[in-house]
Amino acid sequence: MKKTLIKICQRGFAIFSFIFAFVEISSCFALKVFLYSDSPFLRNIYINYIAKLTQLYIENVYFTFAVMIGIFIVFSRGMIRVNKFIRFNVIQAILLDIICSCISAIYPLLPLVIRESGLGLLLSNFFYLGTIAIIIYSSVLIIFGRYPKIPVVSDAARLQVQRGWLD
Repeated sequence: MKKTLIKICQRGFAIFSFIFAFVEISSCFALKVFLYSDSPFLRNIYINYIAKLTQLYIENVYFTFAVMIGIFIVFSRGMIRVNKFIRFNVIQAILLDIICSCISAIYPLLPLVIRESGLGLLLSNFFYLGTIAIIIYSSVLIIFGRYPKIPVVSDAARLQVQRGWLD
């Protein structure tokens, strides 16, 4: 019973670590994705839940960055005794957040004509929904105890886990 509870908590933490990527991508693209839709349900979800979460993130961006870096250092070096499966998934989630941060930094540099056109809306939907799909895919596989394979991110996470001090 105790082993099962520990396993559930560890996998839950690995899934929860994807919150960094979700909030990062939502702070840049969720407004455009949800408010440009015709669905009042999606608008309501954005206004009541996602907007509040992204506002909290924007107000405390340096704190969340410091927490993310701290978690990355602790899990990549193996300072906390957890199995490689959990370390791999937490590092993978943080690396996905770094990719989302790069996308969020580059997207506003596109010309205004592109950002506010149909192409810009298509790019926003692609980045936002693609990231959400990766998070859902990874979360489902983590629940079943399998390693999610995200093309570049998984290889980088595997290298970080193998590099850990306590391996």
